[in-house]
Amino acid sequence: MAEDPGNEIDILRDAVGSGDWDTALPILRRKALDAADTALHWSNLAAAQRAAGQESCAALKRAIALDPDVPAYLNDLGAGDSSGTTAAERLLVLDPLHGPAALMSALRAFGDEQRRRGFRILRRLRLSEPGSLEATFILGQFLDLAGRTEAAIRLYRAALCIAPEDPMGVRRDLARHGIAPVQEAYSSTYVKRVFDGYAKNFDAHLTGRLKYSAPETLRLLGLACGILSEEHQAPRAVDLGCGTGLAGAAFRSYCTELTGIDMSPEMLRVAEEKQIYHRLVEDDAVAALAREDMPYDVAIAADVSSYIGDLEPFFRAVSARLHPGGGLLMTAHEPVDPGGDGIGIGLDGAHSHSLDYLERCAGNAGLALVEMRRGSMREEGGEPLATLFLALVKRR
Repeated sequence: MAEDPGNEIDILRDAVGSGDWDTALPILRRKALDAADTALHWSNLAAAQRAAGQESCAALKRAIALDPDVPAYLNDLGAGDSSGTTAAERLLVLDPLHGPAALMSALRAFGDEQRRRGFRILRRLRLSEPGSLEATFILGQFLDLAGRTEAAIRLYRAALCIAPEDPMGVRRDLARHGIAPVQEAYSSTYVKRVFDGYAKNFDAHLTGRLKYSAPETLRLLGLACGILSEEHQAPRAVDLGCGTGLAGAAFRSYCTELTGIDMSPEMLRVAEEKQIYHRLVEDDAVAALAREDMPYDVAIAADVSSYIGDLEPFFRAVSARLHPGGGLLMTAHEPVDPGGDGIGIGLDGAHSHSLDYLERCAGNAGLALVEMRRGSMREEGGEPLATLFLALVKRR
C-alpha cells in the first residue's frame, strides 16, 4: 500500500494487516475518488479488492489509463481479467525481462502448444535472473514433460539450491525420478503453500470434480468396527489434516469434543467459519500431537498419508495420544508397484503405502489393524483412486 499521511493511515494499516476488508475497502475507495488522477490509489484499491475476493479489474484499468507505463498494473490485469489475456505480452514490450510477465507469457505459450516460444522466454528469464525460483522450477517441469529428464533434474537441483525449504515441491519430483528419498518427498513449506492457495475452492473441487468420499466411507467403517457408536459419543476426537472440515462434518455428531489440526491457516480459516470444531490447531499433525497432554478416544486421518513418506513417526505420535482401546480411522493410497520398503510415489507426486507396510508400522507403534476395506476415496485423472480404508485400535 502507498504511504498516506493523516489520521486514517493507522486504521488502514491495522485493517489491511488483519484482513478487515470491510474497514479497509471504503477508506481506499474514498482515497481513490478524492485523488482520481493518481494511479497508485487505484492500484491499492485493486489489490485490496483482490485480497477480499472482489472484482478488481475496473480499478486496475483506471490505474493503467492514468499510468500505462507501469508494468505491474498490466501484469495484475492479465492475471485477473479474462479480457486482458494479452496484458503480459504488452508488458514484455515495455519490460522484456519482467519476471511475472515472462512467467505468464511462457505458461500461456505452453498452453497454446507453442513449446519453443515458452522455452525461449523461460531461458531468457533465467539468464537475466539466475536466482529466479519460479523460472527455474517451471522450466524444469516443462522439460520433464517433454521427456528431457536429465535437463529437468539439473534444474530441480538448482531450484533446491535457490530455496532449500522447497516451497515448489522440488523434492517430490526428484523422488519421482529416484534422485531423492521417497520418504522426504514433501516439505511442510510446500504442503502449506499448496493448501493455502487451494482453500477457497477446495470443497467444490474435491467433492464435485473429484467425487471425494473418504469421510463417509471412514464413518461407516468406524461404525462397523465399533470405533464409533450411534448410542454413545466419543468424549474426545481429533481430525488430523482437517483442512476445511469435510471429515469433521461427517464425524461431528459422534464426538462430544472435536479438535482439528492442519498446517494451512487458510484451510483452517474456512473450517472455522463452518463451526464444526471445538478447537483448531495450526501445525503439522506429528508436532501438534507431541505437544498435547490429553488423550483422545478417536483419531481421523482422511487423505493425510499421501503427503507423508515415512509413516513411523505419524503412527507413534497418534498412538501416544490415544487412550488404550482408542481408534484411528485413516486412508492410504494403495501402490500399483510399491518399492521394496512398501512406499511408493505416483506421477502426481502423492505417496502410496502397501498394506504390509502400514500394518507393520502401525504394529510397531502399538496399533492393531482391526478392519480394512479396499475402495476409492476420489477420482484421479477420471479414474477411481485405489484406496485402503483402515481401522486401527491402540492395544490395551
